[in-house]
Amino acid sequence: MSMHRYREQVEALKRYSNIKEIPPDPYDIQAGLAKILMSHYGDELSPEQQKVYDYAMQNSSEKGPCCCKCWRWNTYGGLAKILITRYSFTGEQVTEVWNLSDGCGGDSEHHH
Repeated sequence: MSMHRYREQVEALKRYSNIKEIPPDPYDIQAGLAKILMSHYGDELSPEQQKVYDYAMQNSSEKGPCCCKCWRWNTYGGLAKILITRYSFTGEQVTEVWNLSDGCGGDSEHHH
């Protein structure tokens, strides 16, 4: 893990501290929160909401909520659907949250 990148992530995620569903630390996600977020992964989106989600899929550093389809993929995919449906997030905002929430441990060069 790059401590420099980690500190940047945690600091930048503070902007979203008013949204309880966004984990403040991408390396320390409470199990209960992860279960809630994962449960929303299969939520249906309206066509307009799906465009927002698709934008994030195409534009995030890892071309999705995580670099591989692990538990984090479902967790942050579910988070995106909550952010879109409850908080009217744009594709750009979802992309930013996903990029700041990378938990694979690398510097920005690690991203695809």
